[in-house]
Amino acid sequence: MPGRLFTFNHVSYGAKHLTIDSARLIHPFGRIVVLPDRTLNFQSLTAKNTSEEPVVAPASSDSKTASTAATSVRAAPPTPAVQIRVKELDVDDGTMSFADYSVQPNFEASINALQGSITNISNLPDEVANIDLRGEVIDQYSPVAINGSMNLLGYDRQTNMRLMFRNIDLPVFNPYSGRYAGYAIAKGKLTTDITYKIENRALQADHHIIIDQLKWGQATASKDAVPMPIRLATTLLKDKNGVIDIHLPVTGSLDDRKFSLWPVISQILGNTIKKAVTAPFRVFGALFAGVEKAQYVDFSLGSAALPAASGDALGALAKTLADCPELEIDIPGGRRPKRTPRPLQMPRLTGRRRVDNTNQGGLAALPTTDQHKDLVNLYELKLGKKPEYPDFTPEELHAASNTVGLDENSRRQILETQWLRAQLQAAFAPSSAELSALGAERAKAIRDALLDPAHVFIASDLKATAVDGRSRVELKIK
Repeated sequence: MPGRLFTFNHVSYGAKHLTIDSARLIHPFGRIVVLPDRTLNFQSLTAKNTSEEPVVAPASSDSKTASTAATSVRAAPPTPAVQIRVKELDVDDGTMSFADYSVQPNFEASINALQGSITNISNLPDEVANIDLRGEVIDQYSPVAINGSMNLLGYDRQTNMRLMFRNIDLPVFNPYSGRYAGYAIAKGKLTTDITYKIENRALQADHHIIIDQLKWGQATASKDAVPMPIRLATTLLKDKNGVIDIHLPVTGSLDDRKFSLWPVISQILGNTIKKAVTAPFRVFGALFAGVEKAQYVDFSLGSAALPAASGDALGALAKTLADCPELEIDIPGGRRPKRTPRPLQMPRLTGRRRVDNTNQGGLAALPTTDQHKDLVNLYELKLGKKPEYPDFTPEELHAASNTVGLDENSRRQILETQWLRAQLQAAFAPSSAELSALGAERAKAIRDALLDPAHVFIASDLKATAVDGRSRVELKIK
């Protein structure tokens, strides 16, 4: 990090030591560059030692690796022949630049107006330096703070650092979001609070990330984009105020070769997103009471009337749509497959009244003799012929009723009534057109209850299912 001016005072030295009480570095400039081949610009200047690459295990109750990985204390470098110490180094108006030429378009960002101090800088192996630096990204409205302590010659023996970035405009990260998320960022702010604690190669890290008012822009069709519904995931992770607040803790050992830090962070973040998109109604239920119950609407068979139990839940979902305009709801509008129409047939039959209208009750409420009479009338009207009953066996007649004392004619009438019901049940089965119309009516009833036709879509390829004697319509959030 060369500076335009380096001043120091109160110097003492001898054959084996050099001590500077205070020094000042004015306008220092440093630049880190990721080259197109994803190597660093200074990598060729350092000795290659792959065995020293830091790796960690994830913080997981299922991972025994993190808890059992041995932590070894690397041997400290030997004491130098000449001991050097700078008690305090003041940094004034520095710049730390970062560029990544491995992504297209290239990414560039800088920490400007960097100032602060680093105390107890030494080439002695066990000395710990204290760091307190402040700066800004882009302008004074996006401050940066870096403070803590570190063994500059052995970060893996002792590090306790905190990095805080505030109010950074997210579109600056478009080269990364376009490549890995598949979308440009239209707007949003980023605030992070990151801590790293390392003691004898045992790591404890916490990444507190706050994303405010994130809005996605145009899709990029990147081949490297993660296979996740990013737009839905970010909407689900937002709170009522449009803020995404995530903690990503990582613990482990730098000696564990199975996991590296950033893949572990990506895995934890990916699991968080996956849980959100697989149970969106549950996520919104934590923010808007009652929304979790809006996922399913159970209609009475053959009816398009909204069940009373769904009113409050759909009302809560309507409020969610108003507060989260990025959401869209798909409502099944297709008919149930005709191969399973049985639950829809019975209400059409048992709900019919007697043909002669002499009884105002339903058919199922009538005595068996009256049911038999009405079913015969219905059969003749519907099929245009008199019923031709099968020959009932003595065994069937004997088993027709458990009622003691019924004669053979009464038992035969019971069997004939059952046969008539079965024949008419098939004859009155709803047609494909009727099933489709019923599905459309139910979807429209739900859409009307949500009060947001712009974000609610009726999907004819989604169908209702039979659950516990009712017809269940499942809503989809996208």
